[in-house]
Parts: sequence; C-alpha cells; structure tokens
Amino acid sequence: MDINALYNLVENFFGYKAKMRELHSVKKEVTCLLYDSFLLVCSLDDRYGMFGAGLVIGKDEVITEFLGKSCSLNSDEESIKQSLQMIDDYCRLRLPDKFLEAYYQAYVLKQYEDCDI
Repeated sequence: MDINALYNLVENFFGYKAKMRELHSVKKEVTCLLYDSFLLVCSLDDRYGMFGAGLVIGKDEVITEFLGKSCSLNSDEESIKQSLQMIDDYCRLRLPDKFLEAYYQAYVLKQYEDCDI
C-alpha cells in the first residue's frame, strides 16, 4: 500500500467523522481530525512494510494503545480497517452521546436538509 491509497482508505473509512488534514508524502503520514476532537496520524513504514496510528494529545504525546489494545502493524487493507475501527470505537467512548448526536445532525442530516431533492 502506498501513502495515497492509505489516504483514500482513511477518508473512505471515516467519511463524515473525519476532516482530512494532510497527506505528507515524504514522512509517509496521513493526518485527519476525528469528530472535531481528536487528531489522528496514520503512517506507513516502507522499510519494514508496517502501519502505525495514534491520536496526538498535547505537544509530544501520542496515544497508541486503545483500552489495552494496539493497532495492527500489518499494512494490508483489512488489518488497517480493523485498527481504524478500534480507534473509532475508542474516540466514540470518550465523547458524550449528546455530542455524537449533535455532530451527526450537523454533518450528515444537515446535508440532506440543504439539498433540494
């Protein structure tokens, strides 16, 4: 998998939940903002063919373990999707249901209200 494919995979997996921020081809990183609340960085290591992901908190801190589980290091599509699902589940647990509902209404339902179908 190359960095462009990873960008597309992350964007398609999260959909409305993520605002894609950056594709850094030199660093082999993809960055997005999940639920307007969590900065997610995903990376590929060409040398070893490994995938990495973490939530950036603060200046020098990154969460890479999610409720005792780590992301898969495998860089195949299915393994990456499983890791992204684990991160999504973790983020949703940290956000109140009231916020998640308001976020959904703002970014999904509002789109349908604005469309003249």
